[in-house]
Amino acid sequence: MVGIHVWSFRGVGVSNYQLSVATFNKLARQYQDKYMQMPLYEPTYARLSELLGEQDKVLELACGPGNIARYLLARRPQLDYLGTDLAPQMVSLARENNPTAQFEVMDCLAIGSLTEMFDAIVCGFCLPYLSRDEAKVLILAMARRLNAGGLLYLSTMEGDYAASKFQTSSSGDQAFIYYHCGVWLSAELSSAGFELLSCHRQDYPERGDVDLFIIARLR
Repeated sequence: MVGIHVWSFRGVGVSNYQLSVATFNKLARQYQDKYMQMPLYEPTYARLSELLGEQDKVLELACGPGNIARYLLARRPQLDYLGTDLAPQMVSLARENNPTAQFEVMDCLAIGSLTEMFDAIVCGFCLPYLSRDEAKVLILAMARRLNAGGLLYLSTMEGDYAASKFQTSSSGDQAFIYYHCGVWLSAELSSAGFELLSCHRQDYPERGDVDLFIIARLR
């Protein structure tokens, strides 16, 4: 994004992602107002919370306004929580909403630049903005940053990858949406050393999409 220096590992073809990030940065507060409370998704947050240890070290990628963090920290207040997002306005909101956690501006694919190891990684609706190749790179990178037995929470919009496209809001703002198939994701996770603990599909009538939620453990 203009005026913001962040590490990027994307190279050619970054434009779709940059456009999506710019849109989320612009609409951060509207996104917060709409998604901070999401009863449809809370059963998946609850399942993750049950699996976490009281003082686990957690990394969240594409944290948005901190909605998942707030749910988890309300139930596990002693978590050592680091949230990251490439949209600075999202990071600012996440800090406001979760004063006991740490939040930083970071490209999710810069995860390899981190030196810490984590007990859990949360990656909520980051994959819809990553190509298949980028998603595969991210899955492998997340596996390398998890301790043995570490947890991964992953959510995305499920669908035919060939149907990936730009979506335009009523205000004219755009984001490029990549659809990912659950069968493909499961295979990639298995190849990266994960075993699936749960897989949940949830219709999202407003978009006409199916959302996919996966919780996995590093073998």
